Amino acid sequence: GWEALREQTFQRQKELGWIPQETALPPLQPNMQPWDEVPEEQRAFQTRLMEVYAGFLEHTDTQYGKIVDELEAQGILDNTLIFYIGSDNGASAEGQAGTISELLAQNLIDVSVDDQIEVMERDYGGLSALGTPMLESMYHHGWAWAGDTPFKSTKLAAAHFGGTRTPMVVSWPRRIKPDATPRSQFHHVNDIAATVYDVLGIDPPYAVDGFEQDPLDGVSMAYSFDDASAEGQKTVQYFDIYGSRGVYQDGWFACAFGPREPWNRTGANIAEWNPDEDQWELYDLTQDFSQANDLAEAMPEKLQAMKYTFTIQATENKVFPIGGAFYTSALHPEEIRSSTLTEWTFFPGQTRIPESMAPKFVSGFSSQAIIQANVPDGASGVLFCVGGLSGGFTAFMDDCA
Repeated sequence: GWEALREQTFQRQKELGWIPQETALPPLQPNMQPWDEVPEEQRAFQTRLMEVYAGFLEHTDTQYGKIVDELEAQGILDNTLIFYIGSDNGASAEGQAGTISELLAQNLIDVSVDDQIEVMERDYGGLSALGTPMLESMYHHGWAWAGDTPFKSTKLAAAHFGGTRTPMVVSWPRRIKPDATPRSQFHHVNDIAATVYDVLGIDPPYAVDGFEQDPLDGVSMAYSFDDASAEGQKTVQYFDIYGSRGVYQDGWFACAFGPREPWNRTGANIAEWNPDEDQWELYDLTQDFSQANDLAEAMPEKLQAMKYTFTIQATENKVFPIGGAFYTSALHPEEIRSSTLTEWTFFPGQTRIPESMAPKFVSGFSSQAIIQANVPDGASGVLFCVGGLSGGFTAFMDDCA
């Protein structure tokens, strides 16, 4: 199960020197399901979901390897700067209790795991269908938690590094001498562009096509290429997603978890949530790599200073209002941006248009569609559909007289 995998991963990380030896391993978080509470009859399903993920991760890595092989074959690998980042965020808990269709979980459609297993076995041939084009499966949130070892939380949580921290490898054979020492300096994905500008010796453009550009936020990482112990030059960085937020400054991190747990199938009561009432946490990252020891109560003045830093960073980067993304997704779906058209004409051979340009059919918004079509007797087929394999709807005719 995921607790065992997390513990094994944690021990390997220490053995490899990938994390500090004094790192603590935080326990299972509230509302996460322990493996021993997973019914025996569901365990093969849950295990297979993680096997599918592991297989696809290996497949993905192999495809990246083909790019490197081609660069080498062309004789240009030696002078190619490569940033290899393992993910765009932490591991995702959006599969929640494990699912054959991720959209069921994302739309908070309450379909039990037993019911999904029954459908998988009845309509798709059983476990062998997982990982094939027939299903859009997503693993249990427990596997995401294990995949984020040694951190807390998962994707969609900006308060903890389980939601944001990912490994990165930098390769540039002509310039960087390879070594196995992890770089501990704090950096962010917005530092990559600054690093490229730095190593190329050029300045960011002041304007592009006549449009003045915002100042570059990033800090070059090039200083760490040859010196694993160099003092970090990134002093501050904010994080924010769906009301979960945090800020880094000079080795400290302050954060507020926000209104929703990505792994919780019940969702969150956004209408009643007040971000000003969120509880903040405080961590000394120089001593606490995994955010295991919350110092908020012990150091209230430091926490207040960090909250002030977040306010400054959030103001400069247009973050406010906190949780603004919930306005349309949770509170006013009728205001989701959509086409202003009220009539569409489709021609023979035309098969699809972007959903954003089509009639609006979304939860919480009522639409009436009238379709006028010239069809021969006995015709059958699709008149209009939205979505795809994992979800949506279809209006079709079958043997129309």
